[in-house]
Amino acid sequence: MMLRHCIFGLLVALLGVWSLSAFAFDGGLFEARHIAKSCNGAAPVSFASFKDRDVLCLTGEINKQMEEEITQRLRPGPRNLAVVIDSAGGSVVRAINIADLLSAPGFDLIVSKACYSSCANYLFVAANSKFLLEGADIGWHGSTAPRSFDRYIDIFFAKEKPLGAVTLQKLRKRYEASKRAQEDFVEKYKVSEEIYFAHWSAYACATGARTWDHYRGADGQRVFSVRWRPSLSNMQNRFGIANVIAAASEDYADNAVSVTLDDGARELVSVSDRCLFKSRPR
Repeated sequence: MMLRHCIFGLLVALLGVWSLSAFAFDGGLFEARHIAKSCNGAAPVSFASFKDRDVLCLTGEINKQMEEEITQRLRPGPRNLAVVIDSAGGSVVRAINIADLLSAPGFDLIVSKACYSSCANYLFVAANSKFLLEGADIGWHGSTAPRSFDRYIDIFFAKEKPLGAVTLQKLRKRYEASKRAQEDFVEKYKVSEEIYFAHWSAYACATGARTWDHYRGADGQRVFSVRWRPSLSNMQNRFGIANVIAAASEDYADNAVSVTLDDGARELVSVSDRCLFKSRPR
């Protein structure tokens, strides 16, 4: 009888812990939805408030102007800062600077619609907790600092070849500066740099493409760009991006690559873990 009571008590305790965790999860999303509403109709960089929290509303391109406005207007010692964002990305340097600026007091990031490229690479990664609201999308778009300088030239300056010695020297300095900035960033925020490199190799594996010229859409269109996102499980366990809460978690159960084709059409390709981690990404 005593053993039965002990087991019953343990079950009640475990259910209590689960209920509290579920409440915290739902409560966080509930608050994130309401915080996002406080930014409806706001200027590209503006401040609002929700209960005991300061809210920073960010919309559009991440650029020098956005960084300067945040720097000028960020209140000293913001109260429990929440950042609501809808951005397709922008400047790598500015995104890193903004991420460092906001991480000093600490912040939660709420993606209202989209967080792509530099937004995902740096702001999303640096946030304490990350909320993906209903209909929101997250996408990593690659790296401005590939693993080698030759690859950097192939990706970004292939159409301008041949390049002169002076130009190559300037580009090498730019490449090395970007590479150091990215390496310092992933070290600071304890994430895997592979998050910036996995998209092309994952897409190639999933579709059977061998090289850039072999990347094709379902109807044979040439692929213009690739953006991808790992599953929620892989974000945390493979890449070290913790505390991600998605309102529609079923949309993030698998890895997915979003492909933009030369004719502007888009395709979504599901990528298995076998393909994602088959080989070292380029």
